[in-house]
Amino acid sequence: MFKVSRTSPKFLHKLETEILGELGKVGISARIITEPVRSTKLHRVCVLSDKFKHMKPSERQDLIWRIAGNALSKEEQMRISMILTLTQDEFEGH
Repeated sequence: MFKVSRTSPKFLHKLETEILGELGKVGISARIITEPVRSTKLHRVCVLSDKFKHMKPSERQDLIWRIAGNALSKEEQMRISMILTLTQDEFEGH
């Protein structure tokens, strides 16, 4: 399962700040969870928001990757193995 690491790279903190800030501007509250991919320098990112319920998966992904693209360098973006965009119910398997 996803874990938040206290030793997460700085780019993940920058990404979290940007995602929360940009989503907040349009009235979307979210929670972000990160997890390192074992034996690599990659990280998984999960963005959870119940406001995603009325969005298509492609709309969610476009929104979050647009924010990531503006916030991170190309090198930093390459350190993300995936970004999941889920509602809390989807995350819990409901």
